[in-house]
Amino acid sequence: MCSFYKVLDHVSDAYIEVTGESLEECFEKAGLSVVDFMVDLTTISESESYDFQAKGFDLESLLYNFLEEVLVKASTGEFLAKSIKTRLEKTREGYLIKGEARGEPFSCDRHRPKLEVKAVTYHLMEIKKEDRRFIFRFLLDL
Repeated sequence: MCSFYKVLDHVSDAYIEVTGESLEECFEKAGLSVVDFMVDLTTISESESYDFQAKGFDLESLLYNFLEEVLVKASTGEFLAKSIKTRLEKTREGYLIKGEARGEPFSCDRHRPKLEVKAVTYHLMEIKKEDRRFIFRFLLDL
């Protein structure tokens, strides 16, 4: 487990908390936490990049859709992100997040799988601001 996220108590799944000074920082840490649960981030090189975007009618749906994008790319082996940079936009319909992930496709020779993340869920999802810091909490179904 990396130091940029915490695993909170939960009976059977991974309940994750990330904090940051901005919403973008929290999104970036949240995305990387999903990958880190699946593969050791230190084994991933930043040799390739992947441009992404996700939409949501509110911040919770945006977080869900963004994490689903990260999860699908990682679980299929198509792309493992080691770093993520995001830009958040408020739109008429809600929110849009765009950005670039740096990493590489899964390789059996270099990446050792850790846990299988089946899905991102809305259950226990929370986005709040306390003392000028943002806090994201979300559950990964293992």
